[in-house]
Amino acid sequence: MKIKRWLAAIILILVVISGLGFAKFSQIQAMIAFAESFPEPSASVKSTYAQPTQHIKTVKVIGQVQAPNTLTVSNEYAGNVTKVGFKPGDIVEKDQLLIKLDTSIEEANLSAAKARLTLAESTLSRVEKLLSQKRISQDEVDKALANVNVANAEVANLTSVINKKTIKAPFAGRVGLTQYQVGQLLDANSQITTLVGLNDNIWIDFAVPQTLPRLAIGDALRVAPVKQQKSDTTLTAELIAIAPNIDVNSRQQSYRAIVNNQSKQLHHNQMVSVFVPIEVIDAVAVPTNAVTRSHFGDFVYKLEKDEQQNWRAKPIKVELGDKVQDQQLILSGLNAGEFIASEGAFKLKENLLVYTTETAESTTHSGGL
Repeated sequence: MKIKRWLAAIILILVVISGLGFAKFSQIQAMIAFAESFPEPSASVKSTYAQPTQHIKTVKVIGQVQAPNTLTVSNEYAGNVTKVGFKPGDIVEKDQLLIKLDTSIEEANLSAAKARLTLAESTLSRVEKLLSQKRISQDEVDKALANVNVANAEVANLTSVINKKTIKAPFAGRVGLTQYQVGQLLDANSQITTLVGLNDNIWIDFAVPQTLPRLAIGDALRVAPVKQQKSDTTLTAELIAIAPNIDVNSRQQSYRAIVNNQSKQLHHNQMVSVFVPIEVIDAVAVPTNAVTRSHFGDFVYKLEKDEQQNWRAKPIKVELGDKVQDQQLILSGLNAGEFIASEGAFKLKENLLVYTTETAESTTHSGGL
């Protein structure tokens, strides 16, 4: 009897366990079927092809703009100002009067010197006639000729002083902000104003560490104001001169470049950024939004077709170079011509089903997504 009761209990337990197992199996099958009723996770992105490019790697140094024509205008002689021919900051023409000092004494002396010159020339003419008649000696003619030469020298000297007290612009340019009044007394060698020429071309002086490749005459450079370094604000300059030696203190090589400045974007003594080419790099260019970043590194998602001809995402670790406008340069890891995800790439993960713009459109027309 006891054996029968034990067998009945065991059979009952087995039946209960089997029933529970079948119920659980049915639940799992139902869950699997329910899950399979949902579409596979996917993402829609824009796509493009990685483009080969040659990039000129540059290093930025600070340069200084130098006008080809610039000087400090000074007076050689002291005197009172009788005329001012410019206003502060004016643009003046070549030979335009800047400052005229009092020359009344010199002009009076010049009139007297010219009178003496006229007399000396008349005397010389008479003694030459007398010499031809043999009525005087050659010594008298020589004295008369010497008097003419002395009078000529005196006239030239006074004329020179008057000209030096009439200070004119040696070339066209813009003057400084100094201001003068008629009657003002100027000492000798006073700095009257600065004059900066209005040339279409302007120089850029800069220095490059000797550890970088040496530049050559004719090399092209890019120049931009220090706070304006976008591509549409840079100017192209050409290297025209190299200093004969390296500075022993800074260990830098000095250079001079010339740039067309018809737009007047650059000004004398202005500080600029000079982008010096140091290397030509073969790289691959992709849109900046094609690059995703994580603590594992930088990745680009390559799009590959599976057996069903669906696009799948494959992350490729890449080495980044410079950023050029809206393009990111890839130095290694990605080959030119690879089909990659661009806009929306941040949504992807490995082996995810991907619909590119073209794929999404074709699927829509066929009744899919």
